[in-house]
Amino acid sequence: MSNQRKRRRKPGRASTRSQQSYRSENYALRDEIICIVLLFVMILLLLCNFGFCGKVGDLLSHVMFGLFGILAYIVPVLLAFATFFYISNAGSRNTDLVVMKIVAGVVLCLQFGIFTDLLMGRLNDASLATLAERYESSAAIRGGGGAIAGGIGAFLYRYLSDTGTILLVIVLGIICIVILTERSFIEGLRRGTMAVYSKAEADTAEYLSHRKERREQRQKREEGASRKRTSLPRARKYAVGMTSDTDLKQAAEEEPEQPDRLTEPVLPVLRQQADEINDIHEITIHGSFSPDEKEQAPTFISFEKDRENNRLATGNASVVSPQTEKKAREEDIKEEETKEEKEAVENDRSFTEEGSSLHESLSPRVEHRKPLAKPKAALEPTDQNRGEYIFPPITLLKAPNRNRGGDSRIHLKETAQRLEKILHTFGVNAKVTDVSQGPTVTRYELQPEIGVKVSKILNLSDDIKLNLAATDIRIEAPIPGKVAVGIEVPNKENITVTLRELLESQAYQTSTAALTFAVGKDIAGETIVTDLAKMPHLLIAGSTGSGKSVCINTMILSLLYKSRPEDVKLIMIDPKVVELNVYNSIPHLLIPVVTDPKKAAAALGWAVAEMTRRYKKFADAEVRDLSGYNKFVELHQGEEGYEKLPQIVLIVDELADLMMVSKNEVETAICRLAQLARAAGIHLIIATQRPSVDVITGLIKANMPSRIAFAVSSGTDSRTILDMNGAEKLLGKGDMLFFPQSYSKPIRVQGAFVSDKEIQDITDFLKKQETNSYQEDVQEAIATMEGIAGIGTAGMETNEEAPDRDEYFEDAGRFIIGKEKASIGNLQRIFKIGFNRAARIMDQLCEAGVVGEEEGTKPRKILMTMDQFEDYLLNGPAKESAS
Repeated sequence: MSNQRKRRRKPGRASTRSQQSYRSENYALRDEIICIVLLFVMILLLLCNFGFCGKVGDLLSHVMFGLFGILAYIVPVLLAFATFFYISNAGSRNTDLVVMKIVAGVVLCLQFGIFTDLLMGRLNDASLATLAERYESSAAIRGGGGAIAGGIGAFLYRYLSDTGTILLVIVLGIICIVILTERSFIEGLRRGTMAVYSKAEADTAEYLSHRKERREQRQKREEGASRKRTSLPRARKYAVGMTSDTDLKQAAEEEPEQPDRLTEPVLPVLRQQADEINDIHEITIHGSFSPDEKEQAPTFISFEKDRENNRLATGNASVVSPQTEKKAREEDIKEEETKEEKEAVENDRSFTEEGSSLHESLSPRVEHRKPLAKPKAALEPTDQNRGEYIFPPITLLKAPNRNRGGDSRIHLKETAQRLEKILHTFGVNAKVTDVSQGPTVTRYELQPEIGVKVSKILNLSDDIKLNLAATDIRIEAPIPGKVAVGIEVPNKENITVTLRELLESQAYQTSTAALTFAVGKDIAGETIVTDLAKMPHLLIAGSTGSGKSVCINTMILSLLYKSRPEDVKLIMIDPKVVELNVYNSIPHLLIPVVTDPKKAAAALGWAVAEMTRRYKKFADAEVRDLSGYNKFVELHQGEEGYEKLPQIVLIVDELADLMMVSKNEVETAICRLAQLARAAGIHLIIATQRPSVDVITGLIKANMPSRIAFAVSSGTDSRTILDMNGAEKLLGKGDMLFFPQSYSKPIRVQGAFVSDKEIQDITDFLKKQETNSYQEDVQEAIATMEGIAGIGTAGMETNEEAPDRDEYFEDAGRFIIGKEKASIGNLQRIFKIGFNRAARIMDQLCEAGVVGEEEGTKPRKILMTMDQFEDYLLNGPAKESAS
């Protein structure tokens, strides 16, 4: 029975569901029909208002303008929109809110009509006393508020006057807007008030803290001045009206009553000058200015600040023993007291004889105060501090020119406008949103319209270059992190970037890393500073004259200005002999500059051995890297066998020459160091002017994550360095693409220029310290490795049996000469060997001179006859060549 009931219920439920779906479909169809009808009515009424529907249309238009006035133009649209809004939300839970919003919209329209009549002066018009008169008047002028809004407005005006009517309209308008937008008006006012209050409170706190800081600085200056005056001897006090007849015995009694002419007026003058100084420091200057303008000292500074400034001017961190410093301070105090006594007597003499004002006699002495310490003292190491490293003074580097060039703002604006016109001519609509001027190039940021393909802009590179008459342009599409395309155009007037302004930048000064070096300035003029330890190895490539060697000198000088010899050691390999030879005998060098390619391979081998030795020490100390080991050594000071290890930077100026002499040894050592040496504190900087795949091999490239590309001749070379095009568009003379491993795309940087004279001055200063002592054990180890490599090479050249020659060498040579065709495939098939072995035999035959070099798809040439080959096997290459 139960099964039969269930079976009977199933058809009923199915019919109910079908009826519900049928009703929902009917409702949807009905709503769609209503929407279409309303759309038709809206269009019809709009056309009637403009007189396009004949007599019936004129009648409807007369009714619309009579009832609604000027709102007749938008009433059809509002009616249709309200109906659509209601139908779309009819089945939701917010039906009441929908109705309330529609009512609020109607009320808002009526208020607009009332306000219109109020402005036109129709509310108090006696000729419009009745609704019929208002109806006819609105229909006739096709404006006003209409009969509905005008009637309501006239009623309100009769009892509330114009002020009350306006106030009521405004209040009801705010309420309607709150209902329509669902935003609280009071909450908005509260947030705005809180924002204004918070901003005022923050500004007040900042002003009070700044005023307090100024007051403290002023007090410190006054205390410093008072301490100096009290420390001076009795000769600094002078009596007024003293002559040769005055009794000196009475002068001692009268002296306390005499006014201190030097003490009384000085404090007001110093206060006034301190206020002027503080006012100047409050001005924030935006833009670039020279370092000389940045470092202008205040007018009046204390003795300790004088000593500190002189120490910074002669060296970044000069190391002086405590005894020397104490002795120098005492001598400076005596010298300052003597100078101030003389100056005080001269000022007083000029005051009494010439009658000049006290301010005029004191101001020159305060403003033109000479430094207390002589700058040359730190340049010449004394016997007491000899052996301690003194950083080279920044004054050895050339200061940047204040009146440096650069394109004017007018020129940049004109170029931006021309760029927009050029793109518009080729059917690309884009606007220049930002312009960033760098030292050598200016980047114009373009924001294309929606639908414009980036590839279309890239394809217009040559056309843009032609129309701008530029030497070359580079397009970066898109700019990382921006919805824009960057077009880099060379400047008409370039700005030289000096190394001094990079080293004086805040980014370099605040960096605490020992391997900090200044790269240059980016396209926005910002200083780019990086840490070599985080890179951790750097590959530099570019054609001759592109600025590669200057970049290496910049890096070396950056390390010399930042790190001490006990913290960082350098190994320089210079096959070109003349590039890095100037750095010989500086304290940071571990061994003299290596110029022999064979010795360079041995130096790389020593670095691999040193890396292995350090990892063994790390394992014994149970640490993971160099910093952890040095901390471990600090905890075990005084124990034998533990000493701090410096970081080692290995610089190779020309890799191509090393790869030609000993490719296998050099490539293996570089790959091992690049893979493992980071944690051991050994870092590589490798440069080459031939960025081809036989020099920058796949193994070297895969293990050198950070790269710098200078100007190259082709896109192939650019892809070899950066895995992308772009370096072929560079301008040379230090223009580079800097691509560290932490960047997703390379950035364009202008490297700093450093002259040979600046390098010579800095190295001469460092060599005078006599702190350099090459490590003899390292030199002996490298010489031993070089001797072993030389013996092995000589043995390979003189051994006639050639133990590394393949056993099929002779048979393969006879087979190739007999067939007169050199093919690796034939060797595989005849001797039943693999491809690698057959290719190795072919290379051996090429080295022996049996066959020629590989020429692409062409077959190798046969260079020997059978008799010559047999003679080669019997007598060896030397005798055969002699014959």
